Parts: sequence; structure tokens; C-alpha cells
Amino acid sequence: MRRDKRGYNSGVPQEAKPLNDEQGLVLTARQGDPNAFGLLYDHYVDRIYRFVYYRVSDAPLAEDLTSRIFLKAWENLPSYRDRGLSFGTWLFSIARNTVIDHYRTAKSEHGLEDAASVLTDSSADPEAVLTEALRAERLARAMQTLTDEQREVLVLKFIEGYSTEEVADLMRKKPGAIRALQMRGLQSLERLLEEDEPW
Repeated sequence: MRRDKRGYNSGVPQEAKPLNDEQGLVLTARQGDPNAFGLLYDHYVDRIYRFVYYRVSDAPLAEDLTSRIFLKAWENLPSYRDRGLSFGTWLFSIARNTVIDHYRTAKSEHGLEDAASVLTDSSADPEAVLTEALRAERLARAMQTLTDEQREVLVLKFIEGYSTEEVADLMRKKPGAIRALQMRGLQSLERLLEEDEPW
């Protein structure tokens, strides 16, 4: 998968391989082992970055917030408890709250990353890379018109691959409410993308 200039995977995600003994790594990290936490970081960083990016549509800001999220996770690791949810779900909870806190405390314009910045891979076909970047920009622009909850459901379901039940747990809503948000979000996206000029 292509990495952007900051090292984050920014394309369509591939299915993440499960970590061997994730809970064992978490326990070791809770005892202060930075190497164990580093393996957890490596496994989740791209997914957290994408989640944040699709909420803020600003690559440098998404990078900064992703760093803050993992710092918070490290600092709060002693309070982590396995309650039947994965460590990733706990991280996404921190990510969600961090983005909400950012919007509560910061009033700034959030632009889209310059599409030309993806043209750094000399082995890639520049036209194909630019076309992909423009499509991603168009989708990101359309995503910004959705409500926060619709956008969050679509990112968690279709970009991160969580089930409806997992999204419901993460967002503290009933599965029926998640399905309704998903349906309304997809309908809005379809309408917006049909109205928008094709690239």
C-alpha cells in the first residue's frame, strides 16, 4: 500500500493481519515495555490515522492528532481493561474522543491535502496516482458534508471493516441506530457524488 510523505498508509486499506497474542502484548506493554507497545502501535497506526483523517480532512492535523492518541493510549494503558472488546476498539474510543475534543477547542479551517503531494513515488504512474488522489479528494470532500455520526459510521464500517455490532459498541448506540446512520450517510454520499462533476 502506498505511504504518504509522513509514512502513513493513505490508500484503500488492506485487511489488517491479526496480531499474535494481542492481549499478551497489551499486558507486557502495561508493565512498561515500550517494545510491546511499539508492536501495537505499528499494527494500529495506519487505521487510526485514516479514521482521524476522514474526520478532519487535513493530513498534518491528522498526523498530529494520531500522535496525541497514541501518547494518551500509552499514558492510560494501566487503566485499560479487556471487557470483551479488542485493544483496537479502545484505541478508536480514544481517537473518537480526541477528535471531538479538538473540535471543541479549536476553530480552524480544515482543507484537503494537496493532491500533488502524493506524486512522490517515482515508480508509480503519475497519471494513475493523480487520478486516485483526485478521487480520494472528491470522496473526502463529500464525506465532510455528512453529519459527524454518519461520517464516523461509514469510516468505521467501510474503511476500518468493523461490524455493525462493533460500531454500535464503540459509539454507544444500538445496532439499529448504526444501520440507520449508515443508510442515510450512503444515500447522501450517492446523491452528492452524482451531482459533483466527474474528474
